[in-house]
This record gives sequence, structure tokens and C-alpha cells, in this order.
Amino acid sequence: MKIYIILIIIFLMPFYVIAGDYSKSIHHFLKGYRSDLQGDLDEAIENYRSALLYNQKSSSLMSELSFAYIKRGELNKAESILNEAIKLDESNRNALILLGGIYSAKGDIEKAKNMYQKCIVLNTEDTEAYLYLGAIYINEKQYEEAIRIYKKILEYDNENIITIYYIGRIKAELKEYTEAKIYYNNVLKLKANFEPALLDLGNIFEIENNFKQAIEYYQTIIVFDPQNKKARSKIANIFIKQKQYDKAINEFEKLSDVDRGDLSVRVKIGLLHLEQGRHDEAIREFNILLASNPKNNAVRLYLALALKSKGDIKRAIDEFLKIDPKSDEFQTAIKSLTLLYMKSGLIDEGIKKLSELADIIKDNIDINMMLATLYEEKDDYKRGIDVLEKALTNNPKNVELLYQTGVLYEKIGDTERALKYMEDVLEVDPEHANALNFIGYSWADKEVNLDKAEEMIKKALEKKPDDGYIIDSLGWVYFKRGEYEKALIEIDKAYQKLPNDPTIAEHLGDVYAILKNYAKAKEHYERSITLEKDNEKKKIIKKKLMELEERHK
Repeated sequence: MKIYIILIIIFLMPFYVIAGDYSKSIHHFLKGYRSDLQGDLDEAIENYRSALLYNQKSSSLMSELSFAYIKRGELNKAESILNEAIKLDESNRNALILLGGIYSAKGDIEKAKNMYQKCIVLNTEDTEAYLYLGAIYINEKQYEEAIRIYKKILEYDNENIITIYYIGRIKAELKEYTEAKIYYNNVLKLKANFEPALLDLGNIFEIENNFKQAIEYYQTIIVFDPQNKKARSKIANIFIKQKQYDKAINEFEKLSDVDRGDLSVRVKIGLLHLEQGRHDEAIREFNILLASNPKNNAVRLYLALALKSKGDIKRAIDEFLKIDPKSDEFQTAIKSLTLLYMKSGLIDEGIKKLSELADIIKDNIDINMMLATLYEEKDDYKRGIDVLEKALTNNPKNVELLYQTGVLYEKIGDTERALKYMEDVLEVDPEHANALNFIGYSWADKEVNLDKAEEMIKKALEKKPDDGYIIDSLGWVYFKRGEYEKALIEIDKAYQKLPNDPTIAEHLGDVYAILKNYAKAKEHYERSITLEKDNEKKKIIKKKLMELEERHK
């Protein structure tokens, strides 16, 4: 069949070429075509160019040469040659199609449309041109126009599977699922094993939470293609949604049998074991994977998390520390490691190890942030500040470092410096919700700049509308302004979100006290005292409670 195509192309070459040149042109074309089929584009291009030297007016040869350039990614060269080909022969349909594809790739959509429309003028039943034109309208989200184009095809070919399928895709995109199903099912009447339609039908039923029906369509794919990974993965994910983890594992095991080189499947099996608290099974899976892939940082992170969940603290720490600091997983690893040190009461060990890491791995922000966190946990705020300020010398615009330094200065009572750091945060990121809230709350607490404080806190709430701390800050502004009913609404809202925060409980007690609801005030002061860890703050709240009780005698 291929040889007939070649002969037709050759036959279309202009007849005025003299015999010798014609023979040479054919010779180079055939060599080029053979190289093209073998994937040797450089050799193909060289021979196509040689063929054109002997037949400079061949629009067909130009199309072949340009297609080779397209496959090599040289679109500009291909475009130039195709324009020349069309000048020679305006009816060169292949050149029009190729040029339309180049314009489309470059984003010159109107020119692309023009090329495909010219093809349709040449042949009103050019299915390929209609399909490409329809695809452009889909990309532009002009779905009705795309459907109109596709229905043109169905006027002369009412069993065109691709066309029917794409109309179904458009209907699905428009969330017109009932109609989409009709088109997909029409496709399946013509070709029962048409995988894209089966997959899309399964997806629709998933969206509709009809998991039983979705699974049936995915299983139909597997009947036709037992090795189909996509369908089996879809079934497994449905079982995960339904929390039927053992069934999901069973599907992933089958997937693993299909493709033993796909490590992601075994990872998912390990994670499902971990989800169910089957730590030993999860650890075994991850260890097996690491045996053949020791540099896989994601798997090592999962192993460390599994060991942590099991309570094997020492081994978990060892695995966290093996994760490459340059990897995407390191940030999660160092944060998880820090929390592990804190929860296990190994703060000093954590400080020692992270300090060693900081000396070895210079200028790593994550390590310095977590080291400062450990110092903070130990109430050694000044050393935490030292760590952060040292890190800031090389990263003066890092928002996380700036913010955390401000927080620690607040904890040592240096509010002025704390506010300066928060202002530095806002210079880098004017929308930083926590910094906006910090400044706003500080002003409210001092009863200064209350209008500006309200403005900043409300700006913070736009970014974090459900943040209990920021909601409390807004309530505190209202309290300081004497708008007690408004304060009660906001602080109570914050308390509902953060019932274990001692400061919010205290604030709620303050509001109730001034509104003379002594019972509620007493209840929240007592709760605040129970929750508060700072002894000095406890004394303040106890004093408020005593004064309340004196007033209420």
C-alpha cells in the first residue's frame, strides 16, 4: 500500500521536468521517504531537499519536506516551505492541513481556521479538516460552534465514531450528562470496545456517585483488555473513596502483576496498609521498594512515617535523616522529624541533630526554621532568634523567617522589634494574613490605631475567613472600641472554632464580664485558667476571676 502512495505522489510531479532530473528527483525522494519511515529525520530532510533541487516546482515534495521539519520541531522552516507549496498549488490539501496545525500550535487561531476552511471548500466532506476545526472551537470553549461543525460530518457520515464521541465529550464538559451518555452509548453501539467512551461513561457515573455503574463500565474495558491499567486504577480509586481498602489493594495487586516495573502501584499498596494501621505490612512494602530503589526519597519518607505511626521512634528518626535535603520531600521530612522530637520529649537531641545538619547543609531555611521551633518549644526564645537572624543574613526577604522572628521577639516581650519584623513581612508580601493580623491585634491590645487595626484584620480575614485567631482579633478590636455586642459575636465565633485556646476563652470571659453575665464570665475564666500553661498569665486571669467574684457578691 505504501509503495502505491509513493508512486501517486511521484506521478503528481510536474511533467516538464527533463528525464534526467526527474529520475534524480525520484531517487532522492525514495531515499528520503525510506529514512523518514526509519525515523532518521536528518537524512530524510537532506534527501527531500536534494529531490527539490531537481524538481523545484513540486508542491507535493515541499509538503513532505515540511512534514519532516515539523517532526523535528522546526515549525518556522516548515511554515515557510508550506506557504511556498500553497503558492504553487492552492489545492494542495496536505499543505493546508499541515499549515493549519502549525498556526494552531503557535496560537494563530484565525489563520489555522482559515486553512481548514480552505480544505472544506476543496472538499465539503473533508472529515479531518472538520475535526481539526472543531478541536479549535473546543479549545476556545465555543462548544455550540464545535457541535455545529461536528454535525456537518454526521450529515454525510452518520456512523463516524470519533465525531459522535467528541460531541459526547462536549456534552460532558457542559455537564449535560444525560445527553453525553446518549452519544457515548451510540459510540458503543458501533464499537463496543471503544475505550474512551467506556472511560468517560465510567467518569460520569462516578461524578453522579453511582459507583456500581461506574465499575461496570471500567470492568467492561478489562474484559476487552485484561492488561488495561487505567481502568483497573479507576476501580481501585473508587474502592478507596468507599473506604473499601482491601478491595482497593486487591485491584492494585492485579495492576502490579500487569506492570511489575510500576513502583507507584506498590507505593499505593503500602499507603493503604498504613491508612488501615497495618504498620508492619506498610513497612515491609516500603522496605522492599527501597531495596531496589535506595535513592527514592518519597518511599523513604513513607517508611519513616510508617515507623513513626508504629511508635518505632529511633528507626523513624534514622529514616527521616536519610532523606536528601535537595529533594521535594525534605521539607515534609524535617517538619515531621521536628514534631517527632517534640512529641517524644527529645528536644535536646533534636536541637543537637538539627544544629549538626545546619552546619553541614549551609543556608537551608527548613532546617533553621525547625531548629528555631525546637528552641521555642524549650522556651529558649533568644537562641531561636539567633538561629533565625543568622538565616536571614543570606535570606533577608524570606517571609517565613521574617514572620517567625517577629513571633519570637513578641514572646520575649520586645513588641517593638516584633512589629518591625511584621512590617518587613508585609513589604515582601502585603497580603500576608498572619502578619496583618499580628499588627492589627497588637494595636488593638494597646488601644491604638483601632480603625487601621480593624482594616488590617478584615484584610487578613479575606485571605483566611475561617481562621479563629483572626476572628478573635476582630472581636478584640470591637471590645477595645466599646462595641461589646459586636465583640461577643466575633469572639464567640472564634471560641467555637478554637475552644482550647486560653486567650480566646479569656477574651470571652472579659466580654461577658463587662456585659454583666457573671456566670458565663466565670465559666470562661475558669476554662482559660485550666488551659493556660504560662504561670504569669494564669495569675492575671485568676485576678480577673477574683475581682469578678467580689463584684458579684
